[in-house]
Order: sequence, then C-alpha cells, then structure tokens
Amino acid sequence: MGKASLRAGFCFSALYRHIQTTPPALQLTQKCANYCHRKFFLMSERFLSHKRHFHSSVILEDREQARHHKTDESLKERALLDKTGNSAVEQRPTSDLTTTEQVRPPKPVIEKTESSLPNHDPGRITEEQRRLERKADSLFQELIESRGANKETFMFAVKKFVDREGIYWRGAVEFIYAGMKEMENFGVLKDLDSYKALIQAFPEKKMIPRNAWQVEFMHYPRHQQCGIDMLEQMEHNGVIPDEAFGALLKNRFGGEAHVTRKYRRMLYWLPKFKNINPYPIPMELPTDPRQLALLALRRMSVDRESQYNVFEAEPEEDTFIASAQSPTQQHLIQQHNTEQPLFVEGPYPVYLRELRQNYFLLRAEPNINALMKKKQQEKAEENDENLFEWTNFFEDEKSSELRPILSVHEQDDSTILALSITGTNSKASAMSWVRCLERNNPKLARIPILFKIQTSAEAGQVDWGQQAVLGAPTNGKDFRQVALF
Repeated sequence: MGKASLRAGFCFSALYRHIQTTPPALQLTQKCANYCHRKFFLMSERFLSHKRHFHSSVILEDREQARHHKTDESLKERALLDKTGNSAVEQRPTSDLTTTEQVRPPKPVIEKTESSLPNHDPGRITEEQRRLERKADSLFQELIESRGANKETFMFAVKKFVDREGIYWRGAVEFIYAGMKEMENFGVLKDLDSYKALIQAFPEKKMIPRNAWQVEFMHYPRHQQCGIDMLEQMEHNGVIPDEAFGALLKNRFGGEAHVTRKYRRMLYWLPKFKNINPYPIPMELPTDPRQLALLALRRMSVDRESQYNVFEAEPEEDTFIASAQSPTQQHLIQQHNTEQPLFVEGPYPVYLRELRQNYFLLRAEPNINALMKKKQQEKAEENDENLFEWTNFFEDEKSSELRPILSVHEQDDSTILALSITGTNSKASAMSWVRCLERNNPKLARIPILFKIQTSAEAGQVDWGQQAVLGAPTNGKDFRQVALF
C-alpha cells in the first residue's frame, strides 16, 4: 500500500466526518463514505501487519548470521588448538557446535553477606534498602568503638537516629532490624526499656489506618511486619510487654492493626505461661558453676527428701562434684545384691535456659519381680471391674497378694540411685564421685560398677569400661565435702 492510498484514506475520513453533519437527504453519499472509511482501516491494518512481519524477518536473519559467525569462530579456534597440540582444553562435540540453542551468559555471582533484613520476600529488598541497612550498621559500629557496647550506648544510638530522621523518617525499618540484630552485642536482648526506645523509631500517627479496608489489607505492611518481628523476638526471649509499650504501639499503628492484635495476644497469654511453671527458673542465672549445678540437680530430683552435697578438690585441681541422693536411694543401695553390677552413665545434657549442664547418673537394673507383680495386680483390678463376669457366694475366694509399693526412683527401665554434675565431665571425676558416695553408702565398695562414659558428644563415642570401686580415691585426689544443702 503506497502513499496515494494513505492520502485517499485520509480524504475519505475527512469526507465522512463532514457528511455526519449533513441533512438526511444525502443517505447514498453517507453510505459510500462509510464503505470507504472501513476500507481505509482494513488497508491500514494490512500495511501494519506487513511492516511487523518485515521487521521480525530482519531480526531473525540477523540472529542467524550472528550464530553462524560464532560457529565459524569456534571452529577456527578449535582448529588452531589442534595445531598447537593443546590437549588441556576441553573438547566439545560437533553436535553442540551446530545446535540452535541460544547460548546463555553466566549468572553473576552474588556475595552472600549477613543481613539483618528478614527473608520474607527477597524480591522486594531493593538496593536502597541495602544502603540504608549498611548506614544503620555503621552507626551502631561507630558508637560501639567510641562509647562501648552497653545499654546507654544503645539508647544513645536510637536517640541519634530519631533526632536525625525526625522529619522524613527515612530508613526506620532498616534501622530497627539492625538494632534488633545488635541487641545481643549491647546486652539488652531481654531489656524491655530498650524495646520501648526502639519502637520510637517509627513515626507517630502516620501509619494509623483510616478505615476497615486499610486495617484488613495491612496498612504500611513492611512497617507492621517489622513490628511483628520485634514482638516475636520479645516473646522468644521472655520479654513481656506492658501498658506503656502498648501505648507507644497504638500511637504509631492504631488500635486495630495486625501488630496491635499481636501485642494484645501476648499481653493475655505470656503472663499466664510465665506463672504456670511450678518450678520456675530465675531470669538471671548465677555465674558460679556450683550454684548452677545445684539448681539443675534440684530440678531433676523428684524426691523432696534428696540431699545435695558439693565436694571440692585440692586447689590445684580446680574442679568440683555436686551430688544428689535421697535416703530412699541409700536404702535401695543397701538392699542391692552384691553380685549384680551398678552402672554409671553420662554425661547427659540438661539446660537451664541457654546454659547447658552435663550430669551423670548411678543406676541399677529394674526390679523385674516387683514390676511384674504390680502389672498383674493392675490387670486383676481391671478384670474385677468387668460387669459381665459375676460370681456367686458359693464360689471360693481367691487369695491375692498385696501390691508391692515401688518408690519414685524405681522405673520400668532402671532404678536411679544418685545424680551428679562435675566440673570437668570426665571419667576420672565420675569415679571420684563414686568414691565420695562410699562415705554414706559403704556397701558400694563391694558392688562392681560398670562405667559407660560418653567421651565425645559430637562423634557419639562411648567408652565401655568395667571398674570395681574399691580402696582409696582415684589418682590420689582427695575430695572433701564443703557444703550440705
């Protein structure tokens, strides 16, 4: 279609617009104009389709020529390498050289650096957010180097950010995530005042939803998700928010936002969970390892009559032995058969919040006869409760034995006779612990004891050795009792 056709089409279009304002007498001329107008548009669409086809064919031809050019260059390079005899270069098959697949460039290598931003949606983390995150990290690092890592420095960093960004509040989310990551270094991971200061990095009354749609569709989603992550960190570390924290939160997100709902749920449930434990652990654990050992033994011992002893070594040894044993356990040792061995097993882990302790236990094989009688008595009682098995008065009554009374230390798998936590968690300390037990249990000197000591917690190796505990303390160590609890 040439320029003349296009010019005619424009003329017919102008004629059609002119006829639209003419009286109804010119119906025939109007029909002719409508026909010409439709013909013009059909010819225009056909011209554009031919043009698109021409451009696409040119692009495909250029790509084909570029591919053949690359193939020729690779063939020349391969022939040159064959002449030089370089056999170290990997040879590609000829079928790969003639393939029509498009060679994709290698993907850029992205350095994986530790980031404080959460991985909720990595595609939405932009380079600007990375820059703001690095800026917040540099602020904390500069203050650590100049003022030290403590609570006052953390408060000063938050105040400095609020004073600097108090107009536009640029980078508030990145600063809060960086502050949450650095709280452990500052020693404020479980401090409620630090979380109150950090929540003030959000602007006031700017992100409050105005209607129900904004409430349900999470108005300012990144900021609300940042607040939810802060509350989850508080929940994980046992920090319970108070009414003042809730007031700061409502001034920034309103009373119906998702982050505020999370706060109300925490305010309801966390105090209940905090006071539901009948054996609470103090928030601030003692630093003395002996006190930690006694605290762990008190939590593991189920007998309220248990006695807790701490034995100290010589000053050059620098170790201790904390032991727990009840009078019932001492009585079980006195009744134990001297021909059956006892077992010392461990060390097994037990945790006091984030601190790990390792303990040993002295055990015996379970009392099979007493356990079998107990099971039979329980089964007989279940049969007596059956309403479909009636007996009359003329039948002889069967004599039944009394059910054996087992202590809390006699379990189905073993009988626990003592517990211990030592300072070195070694086999020598476990043997010395048995020596210390001989003072209140002299029968242990005549009972063979088998030690099952786990020498490597990572590899899971167990040192099997049989040792009859007799005579003086092992390796000449003189343990003396210094405390009785």
